[in-house]
Amino acid sequence: MVKKGTKNGKVNKNRVAKSSAAQKGKAFSSSNASTNPDRALPDSKKAGFYRSKATINRLNMYRGKPDEAARHKDPNTVVRIQPDRRWFGNTRVASQGKLATFREEMSKAANDPYSVILKRSKLPMALLTEPSKPAAMNLLSVESFEETFGKKAQRKRPKIESSDLEALVEKADESGEKYSEEKDSNLVRDTGEYGEKSYVNERVFDAGTSRRIWAELYKVVDSSDVIVMVIDARDPMGTRCQFLERSIRKDRPHKHIVLLMNKVDLIPTWATRRWVKVLSREFPTLAFHSSLTNAFGKQALINLLRQYAQLMKDRKHVSVGFIGFPNVGKSSVINTLKKKKVCKVAPIPGETKVWQYVTLTNKIYLIDCPGVVPSDPACQDNAMKVLRGVVRAEKVEMPADYIDTMLEKVKKEYLLKRYGLPADLEYANAEEFLEVLARKMGKLLKGGEPDIQIAARIMIYDWQRGRIPYFEPPPLPAGAVEAMEVEGEGEGEAAVSGMMPAESGAEGGGASSSSAPPPVPVVVKVKQSFKELSCAVEYSEKDKTVEGAEGEDVEGEGEEEEVEGEEVEEAEEGGETEEGGEGISRGSGEKGEKGNGGNKGKKVQKKGKKTKGGKRKGK
Repeated sequence: MVKKGTKNGKVNKNRVAKSSAAQKGKAFSSSNASTNPDRALPDSKKAGFYRSKATINRLNMYRGKPDEAARHKDPNTVVRIQPDRRWFGNTRVASQGKLATFREEMSKAANDPYSVILKRSKLPMALLTEPSKPAAMNLLSVESFEETFGKKAQRKRPKIESSDLEALVEKADESGEKYSEEKDSNLVRDTGEYGEKSYVNERVFDAGTSRRIWAELYKVVDSSDVIVMVIDARDPMGTRCQFLERSIRKDRPHKHIVLLMNKVDLIPTWATRRWVKVLSREFPTLAFHSSLTNAFGKQALINLLRQYAQLMKDRKHVSVGFIGFPNVGKSSVINTLKKKKVCKVAPIPGETKVWQYVTLTNKIYLIDCPGVVPSDPACQDNAMKVLRGVVRAEKVEMPADYIDTMLEKVKKEYLLKRYGLPADLEYANAEEFLEVLARKMGKLLKGGEPDIQIAARIMIYDWQRGRIPYFEPPPLPAGAVEAMEVEGEGEGEAAVSGMMPAESGAEGGGASSSSAPPPVPVVVKVKQSFKELSCAVEYSEKDKTVEGAEGEDVEGEGEEEEVEGEEVEEAEEGGETEEGGEGISRGSGEKGEKGNGGNKGKKVQKKGKKTKGGKRKGK
C-alpha cells in the first residue's frame, strides 16, 4: 500500500519538470546553465567574470552538428513562368538611327560646359560614347564591306603604305622632319654622375603634396555631386588644378564642376568681367568675394547650387565639395554662405587639415577640403609656390631668393608707393631693393648691415595678403572682346541645362523608331551683375580702365530661357533674413546682392519681417 504524498504516490505523477514550467510561454530560457546566453547573473557577481552572450553563442555553434538533410536537399524546384509576352519580348531596344541621334547630342553635351545629362542609368552610355583611342587598324577604310562580301566581292592585293622604295624613302624623310628629340621619352639622357644632386629642395615646399592630403581630396571628390573649384582672381590660370579637371571629366563624368573666382575685390572690375567670360567657355564660372558682412556673389552661388539640386530631384541630398590650392579661400567661401564662422580660417596656407561637412540647407551639404598642389611641372616652381601662397613665409629659409620673380610681376610704381620710397629710386636687382627697404624699415643686423631676409619676408607677407597691387591680365584681345559684346547692362549668365533623355517607345516590346526626338534641354540661369563690384586695392588709372573694357558684358552659354525661380530659404539657422534687404528676384532668376552686389529686381522679403535685432524692417 502506497501512502499519499510519498515519492511514488499520486502527487508525484502530476508534478511537472521545473525547467518545462519555466520555459512555458516565455521567449527566453531562465536556466542558469553555462550554455544559456540569456541566463541571469547573480547580483553579487560582476558581468566581466562570466562569459558574454556572443561568446556563449559562438561556443554553442562550435558544439552544434550540421544538418545533413538540409545539406543534401536540392534547392532547385520546379516553377512555372507566367505566360505573358512581356517576359519574352524586347524591353529596351534602340535602333541605329536613334543611337546616331543620341551620339550627336552626347558630343554636343560633352563640349558644352552648361549641359547636365540626367538619368544616365536609362541611357546605353557604352554605346553612345565613342572610344577615345581608335583601333590599331581601321579595316573598313582599306576595304569596304560591300567590296569584300556579297555580289561585288572580289579578291584584292594587300594594300600597304609604301608600294615601292621611293615612297618608303619619302615617308622616312617626312618622319625624320617631324621627330623631336625633346619629346622622345625613350632616350636615355646623361644627367651627371649617379646619385649626385645639385640642389636639395626645402621641406616646406612639399606642402599640399603629401599622400594624406591627397587622400582627403579624393574623399571629398568621391563624396561630392557638384565640385566647386576655388581659384584666386589675381592668378586664375595659375591656381587652377587642371590635372584634377581632366581626371574628373575622364573618370567621373557624372560630377559637375563649377569655377569660383574668389578675391575679386583685389583686381579691377574689367579684369573680373573678362576672366569670367574666358573661363565660362570651359565651366560655369562665378565671381566671388568672401566676407561675413559685405559679400559679393553669395546669392548667385546659392542660386546655382539650388539649380543643381533641382536637377537632382531623385537624390535625398546634394553634396558640394570645395577644392583648390592652399590659401585661395575655400573655408572663407563656406563661412560666407553660412554667414557665420563654421570653418576655421586664417590668412596662411594649411589651416584646414581634414575634410569637414557643413549643412547649408536641408538638401545641400557643403564639404570643406584641405588645399592641394598638383604635380604638374608648371606648379613645381618654388618661386611661384611662394607667390601663390602655397607655403608659409615664416618657414622659408631664404625668402630673398624669390623677390626677383615678384619684382618682375609687380610694377615699380606700386612697390615704391606701398613702402613709401622715393619715386626716382633706381635699383639693378632684388638685393639692392631689399637693402634700401631694410634701411627704410629699420631692419638692421650687427654693424648696421641691412637684414634683407626680414625685408623679403615682409614683402611676401604683403603679397600673400593682397596688399601689393597685382593681377594677371586676361588673355583676350580687344578685337575678341568687341566681337563677344552683347547689348545689356553688364550682367553675366551662368547657365545649367539639364538634358532629359527621350522616353523609349519600345518598352512594351518591338523596335523603337529611328526618328525619335532628341533629348530636350531644360535651361535654368543665374545672373550676376558687376555694376556694384568695387576694387579694394588702389590701381593706376591705366590699369583701372582699359580700352574696350567699358560696357563689356559677360555672356553664359546655353539657350536663353527664363525659368521661374523658387523662393530661396535662408542659409543660416532659424530662417532669419539678412539686414540690408538681400533677396532673390522672382521670374527672371536674377539675384540680389547685399552691399556692393545689389540688384534692382523684386525681392522676396515681406514687409515688417523681424530681423535678428528684434526691430521690424520693411521695404
